[in-house]
Amino acid sequence: MGSVHAQEIRNDSILEVVTVTGFSKGEQINKQSAPIAYLSPKELDNFSPHNPVMAWNTLPGVNLEQRAISSYRVSIRGSSIRSPFGVRDVKVYWNGLPFTEANGSTALNLFSNTQMQELEVVKGPAGSLFGAGLGGVMQINNFPSQQESPLQIQVSGGSFNQLNAGVKGQIESGKWSTFYAVDHQQNDGYRDHNALDRQNYQISSRYQINDNHQLDFHLLYNDLFYEIPGGLTAEQFAEDPSQARAGSAPQNSSIDQRTVFYGVGYTSFFGDNLSQSTHIAGTYTSFQNPFILDYKEDQNREVALRHQWTYDMNFQNVDWKWDAGLEWQYADNSANNYGNVNGRKDTIRFADDLNIDRKLFFLQTQIGFEKWQLTLGLSSNLLEYKVDRKVNAFAEPFEFNRNFDNEVIPRVALQYQWTTQNMTFASLSEGFSSPTLDEIRTNEGSINRNLQAERGRTYELGHKYYGNRIQLDATVFYSALRETITTYTNQDGVVLFQNAGATNQLGTEWGLNVNWLDNQAGVLNQINSRTSYNFYEFTFDDYQKREEDFSGNLLTGVPQHTFNQTVAIGLLKSVKLNLHFRYVSETPLTDDNEILADPYHLLNANIDYQLPIEQKVNLFGGMENIFNTTYSLGNDLNAFGGRFYQPAPGRNFYMGVKWKL
Repeated sequence: MGSVHAQEIRNDSILEVVTVTGFSKGEQINKQSAPIAYLSPKELDNFSPHNPVMAWNTLPGVNLEQRAISSYRVSIRGSSIRSPFGVRDVKVYWNGLPFTEANGSTALNLFSNTQMQELEVVKGPAGSLFGAGLGGVMQINNFPSQQESPLQIQVSGGSFNQLNAGVKGQIESGKWSTFYAVDHQQNDGYRDHNALDRQNYQISSRYQINDNHQLDFHLLYNDLFYEIPGGLTAEQFAEDPSQARAGSAPQNSSIDQRTVFYGVGYTSFFGDNLSQSTHIAGTYTSFQNPFILDYKEDQNREVALRHQWTYDMNFQNVDWKWDAGLEWQYADNSANNYGNVNGRKDTIRFADDLNIDRKLFFLQTQIGFEKWQLTLGLSSNLLEYKVDRKVNAFAEPFEFNRNFDNEVIPRVALQYQWTTQNMTFASLSEGFSSPTLDEIRTNEGSINRNLQAERGRTYELGHKYYGNRIQLDATVFYSALRETITTYTNQDGVVLFQNAGATNQLGTEWGLNVNWLDNQAGVLNQINSRTSYNFYEFTFDDYQKREEDFSGNLLTGVPQHTFNQTVAIGLLKSVKLNLHFRYVSETPLTDDNEILADPYHLLNANIDYQLPIEQKVNLFGGMENIFNTTYSLGNDLNAFGGRFYQPAPGRNFYMGVKWKL
């Protein structure tokens, strides 16, 4: 679980051969027998500094939605079908530390762009090494892989009264390397009742004990408040997409939370063959969520441990690598639900003490012979929920325990290295995704005692070509999912969950990076392009709801076509222009496929100019949604009352300045 180190081919080229984690402990991305997408700090700088949405969405197979400012939902290969809000069905690590909560949810909105400088995405099931999550795994890093300036200041602003101010730097002292960052972000929002106020404070240190032993320390404090405008009907969406759902403002529908996340990492090497990594993390969150229907108040305490051993051996021209380890997460939470009267908590409805115990044990071997490599992985996964309802305004208090069956998850992958630049791989992987606590214990207080874990099997065939000027990643996959978890909304607007039989998911993903021009002496000195395309034919195989049969329908919430084209142009060694075009086809919003979100096209532009002075000063600016397209970025699926749409910003701009010591 070590950090990610980029190995650059040329100064500002996008064509980097990077070392990533993936299904190994550190191997070049073009040598891994898995579909892996990667976004570098350099590429992130070509987009808005206020949020990562457009940058992430350039990756094939990845869709980052924003239902309100800082309310993110990640979909990898359509995994957000079961996510009415937040990030589910995806496992997230930050600087090597387990960041996804024990219940399977991830609070991605705790991060500003500063905390998300490098992104590595393993697409599809990775349960043989990382546990639950059919969508995939995200490794997010921001500890600098190369020494940075001791002081950097950035200030920017733009539409909707947005303001960003950040200070960061890296200080070297003997064996210590310390990175610090302070960020402030505020925004009035592009809709009514949609303001954001967020402060982040981070300090991370690395102590190099010697050449073979390293200690990492991380501390992140987040103070986050944002308002929730709510979903709109088609009529409201067409009339005025900037309006909020009726009742959102009077009830102060919002999130107000404070989180401390901390962790320690220890990496060591014992000779040339044996190494280990240990990461321990803890979290404390105070959370308040007034909503139209109720008022939630939670306190969450969690601890997580991931420990991994790696052993390399060579036996008669056979390269053999073993990985073995465990991951353990435990949560001790208290959750109280009250009535909501004009945005203030009223009489208590129910109060629960919640305990979650999740264990993962894994073993993997990689066997390399000449141009072939075989990967075999296996994991055992245990999960237990305990709900102790101490207060119940509607019935007697009770206790509820749920032990899920042990999920044994295998993976087999085979790759052939045709040349140093060409590699083909095939894989067969099982996966599962257990219900989150929010899916079992719903907002209105009921306990879904019968909800089962999703199970799936994925077959994958891919090819990677990494040349001097061209990089190609192409993948075809088929996933058969059983007990797929889908959402529906009752007449009170409460999101509920159910297992929906089986789904068939056939898809292809293409990523193409091209360096068209690299002439450091010319006026026009560089042209790079990045292209990504997804085609998904995802359908319900066996899905009946009450009296209706939706078998054969397209999977709700998943567009069939997504296309991104980015062109980066360098001028005079001091000007960088980045253009981004995005197309998303129509998207089913209901299981019967009768309501579809319209297709949309977006055009974004960013420009950066380095001043010709001794001081390192850059001016930057950009415009998003240049076409002023009206679209929804995070639809509510099967929404009661037709409130499907979460409008995205129209045409908007930003500008700012960066200074480095």
